[in-house]
Amino acid sequence: MKKVLYVIVALAVIYLVLCLAGPSVIKVQRSASMNASADAIKSQITDYNMFSKWSPWAEKDTAMKITIEGVPGNIGHKYAWEGNKAVGKGTMELTKISADTVAEKLDFSGKGMSDVFFIFKSEGTATNVTWAMDMNIGFMGRGMMLFFKGKMDKMLGGDFEKGLTKLKQVVEAVPVVKTYRGYEIKEVAWPERNYYGKKATLGFDKLSAFFADNFPKIFNDIITKKLQHTGPPSGIFYTYDEQKKQTDCAAVISVPEGQELKGWEKFNIPATDMALHIAYYGGYANMANAHGAMTDYMQEKGLTHNVVIEEYISDPMSEKDSTKWLTNIYYILNSNGGIQIKVQ
Repeated sequence: MKKVLYVIVALAVIYLVLCLAGPSVIKVQRSASMNASADAIKSQITDYNMFSKWSPWAEKDTAMKITIEGVPGNIGHKYAWEGNKAVGKGTMELTKISADTVAEKLDFSGKGMSDVFFIFKSEGTATNVTWAMDMNIGFMGRGMMLFFKGKMDKMLGGDFEKGLTKLKQVVEAVPVVKTYRGYEIKEVAWPERNYYGKKATLGFDKLSAFFADNFPKIFNDIITKKLQHTGPPSGIFYTYDEQKKQTDCAAVISVPEGQELKGWEKFNIPATDMALHIAYYGGYANMANAHGAMTDYMQEKGLTHNVVIEEYISDPMSEKDSTKWLTNIYYILNSNGGIQIKVQ
């Protein structure tokens, strides 16, 4: 009996040593070149409603139960699945979207967490897409992974290759979208929004300081008064005078209908089906080209705008790389009689 116990202990010690030597992360990645823009490819990847079109696992269980939450193309968009033994059960969630990277958190229920990345690199008119995964291995599983690491790479790598091939077919079948100065401009509906903030006429060189001074104050008042906010800090631009180098603008944050933030001006932007949108990645000082693209588009279509809204999605305090800062730019277009922007 003691000999058996000694053997068991010895095997346990050996396995612990193997766990110490085993990998804490297994990396799998595959790449493919696609004749499409990075934005066109990202639009497929960041909308989980499109995932079944190119997922390498969809055909393994056609009866798989799928639940999709959140807004496509936004952080927090989530996909949950539950299927047969071939696909298992789990969730994936968008955690980061930048000019050259989409990141996801993947949770295989009962099998640990993994970080997934799609990395885009321009190749002239084509885009090289790398699909990569860092699979985090718990301590007690690392000994086994010493022997199965190659098998995991072959198995998952094969799925990635198949998925990239299907993604390539999907994106290359989509008609090429005309861009303006390199930007894709989308015609979108704008929902009614109420904002609170401060309006001022400023020189261009005073804008950054104006926003940096007022956004924290507005957020602090919202928190102190236990209100909600329904969007990121935003700038509303009523005029933009290149000759005088000044603008009439407001630093604002949106709140739900019915909530009031005393001590700040209220701004109401009514709902309209006539709005244009650009997802701009980059530093604020280089945003002029995106606005120029909007001007080109409107001149081509014979459109005019009423007001411009910039939503500052990224936090420069937490993301130091300015090329990854996301700003949603919206131009609210004029209808026959224009829409009334209410300031109270």
